[in-house]
Amino acid sequence: MCQRNYIWQVCILASAFFINTAVFAEQLYLKPGMSKQINTRDSIKTVFISSPEIADYKVIGNKSVVLYGKKSGSAEISVYGANSKVIYNVSLGVDPLLPELSQRIRQEYPGSNVIIKRFNDNAGKASYILTGLVQSEEIRDGVYQLVGSLVGTAEKEETLKVDENTGGGNSSNMMLNNSEIFFASVKRYDNVINRIELPSSNQVNVKLTVVEVTKEFTDNLGIEWSSLTLDSMMGGGSTVNSAGTFNLLGFKNGFDARNISTLINAVHNDKIARVLAQPNLTVLSGESANFLVGGEIPILMQDRDATTVTYKEYGIRLNIAAKVERRNKIKLFISNEVSSVTGTYAYNTYQIPTLRTRKSNSTIELGDGDSFAIGGLLNESDLETLTKVPFIGDIPILGALGRRAGSERSKTELVVFATVNLVKPTSSGERIALPSFKKTSSSKIFFNVGVDEKTRNNRLNDDTVEFLDQVGFAK
Repeated sequence: MCQRNYIWQVCILASAFFINTAVFAEQLYLKPGMSKQINTRDSIKTVFISSPEIADYKVIGNKSVVLYGKKSGSAEISVYGANSKVIYNVSLGVDPLLPELSQRIRQEYPGSNVIIKRFNDNAGKASYILTGLVQSEEIRDGVYQLVGSLVGTAEKEETLKVDENTGGGNSSNMMLNNSEIFFASVKRYDNVINRIELPSSNQVNVKLTVVEVTKEFTDNLGIEWSSLTLDSMMGGGSTVNSAGTFNLLGFKNGFDARNISTLINAVHNDKIARVLAQPNLTVLSGESANFLVGGEIPILMQDRDATTVTYKEYGIRLNIAAKVERRNKIKLFISNEVSSVTGTYAYNTYQIPTLRTRKSNSTIELGDGDSFAIGGLLNESDLETLTKVPFIGDIPILGALGRRAGSERSKTELVVFATVNLVKPTSSGERIALPSFKKTSSSKIFFNVGVDEKTRNNRLNDDTVEFLDQVGFAK
């Protein structure tokens, strides 16, 4: 037992020795013909350089060595002391522009750890690889554009577009057909490769509530889209918000998708307001997501030889694309569409369905936790009816006693409320509790036996409620 403890102590001491004596390579940039003096704490015994044709050195004292660049390229330099101990290690890049680039990056983005390496192909064409770790997408994109503007070649501009029908695509080119919507643009350089990493990927959660309201609802609540004002339901007057704000009197923290959902549910009258959908979508920064609740209508297309069937989607569709920009500002594209079957029309021997569609596209920028509303998608319909007693209702003047005429006008508006948040995934160490229910029967509930009050009232445990509150599921 004592021998085992002794061996274990020796292993620990040896590990500590190697950790303390390890020297990590730093990055140094020089122009061709440029030199830099390096001072060490220990005496220098020998120096090794991997590419003498790229750079060279000269020992000028026991603890000083001068490094100088000869031509463009990269080299590894190691300085050894007594007992072949590495006392200095550097990765040297020789390039006419790399020193200025490194200095510009340190000035404009202090604290960023970015390494630039140059490689030449067989034809002598230079390529630059950016590596390291930065704190935000703004810094990563800024460093790439800075380096590309100085050393980049074959510049091309890529557009980020989102298809308004499917919302599909990738972060570099979201073009699927002629119905794409422009979202953002970015410059790319063929000879600059961006491998800069972030501590964690930015993910954007969008909580949406799609509401269909009638004119009676908007009149009662006082929604004024021109000034973004929502009057109090409590009969205490109204409040006018400043530009860029939308506050709901009665909700101290302002309005969001959850508050408006609570408000609609409180009205509890499908004739004046109803919630059509409450999706909760999460996307990576620069990506898109889509949501569809509805169905597909088969449409027959007949030509000379055969009849083909195509399908047209209908229902509630939402497409979003998000990009996290400067200081946690989120650029968001949202496309919403509500369509329904209203009737049919005859085409040869076929009955072709007709659709009523309301849709809108918006691109906005807002901060983490902010909310916004999209309205104005109106639909008006007029209905006139006339009932009369046969023959009597046709008599002029006196026939009015046998007739009854009426007119009805309905006006509905589609409103989309959304709240945007930056979110992070739950760590593996955190336990996510799922809702659990106790199985029972109708007879037990009717006779109130076998079901305790705690089970009836607390269907969800505290962990589940806390988890749902954090991710913002609609209640």
